[in-house]
Amino acid sequence: MKLNVCTKVLASSALACLLATASASAKESPPVSATITAAVDSPDRPEADRSRDAARKPKEMLAFFGIRPGMKILDLFTGGGWYAELEARVAGPGGEVYAQNPPEFLAKFSDKAIVERLAGDRLPTVKRWDKSMDAMELPAAHFDGAVANDVFHDFFWLSKDVDGVVKQIFDAVKPGGFVAIVDHSAPAGTGDSFARSRDGQHRIDEAFVKQVMAKAGFKLEAESQLLRNPDDDRTKPFFAPEMKGKNTDKFALVFRKPK
Repeated sequence: MKLNVCTKVLASSALACLLATASASAKESPPVSATITAAVDSPDRPEADRSRDAARKPKEMLAFFGIRPGMKILDLFTGGGWYAELEARVAGPGGEVYAQNPPEFLAKFSDKAIVERLAGDRLPTVKRWDKSMDAMELPAAHFDGAVANDVFHDFFWLSKDVDGVVKQIFDAVKPGGFVAIVDHSAPAGTGDSFARSRDGQHRIDEAFVKQVMAKAGFKLEAESQLLRNPDDDRTKPFFAPEMKGKNTDKFALVFRKPK
């Protein structure tokens, strides 16, 4: 009798574990919609963009972020707008994308890439937003979500008040809206030390990012292991010569602003 009870308990525990694992996997890897597939596979995308798909896995990541038609998205420190274009294609004519860039970055490194991407009104729903991290002047509760792809670490050399930057994002996202962060992993326990210098490693500690976002009021909703690389020692900048042809270890997180 005791054996049967133990067997039932073990079976029940195993089932619960399996269900929990299945739930976590479903949350981590949602299905890729036909809209996302069409956006990524569009022949209108620049070939230089498409060449980065294998490493960035945009179909799976856009699904993980939760980008859908009609959304208003804030693409933080968009650079040349690689992700902003995909977000705009998925959001469609009823959506909107703010492609934010710090003017000091554009002045130093040229804004040629974003100019070329938006030339000829080829992405009419993308709004160029040249505003510094410390004064983004974003409309309140306007966005369904925000994306920081490979750039959250940059906040720490672009601003001396990253908590203030994150507060701006919190205020700009609607209640129930999301913030997706993908970034190059630094060794555990290093906080922002690998991110403070423009000439540094350009990496950040995943646990530290979670702390910063929680402090602002965001709730961690999902994590993805899709861009992980266990062979990366997490110490070299992604642009180091020895990293050529290799992928860094990246974490991917989705946070939610409480309703």
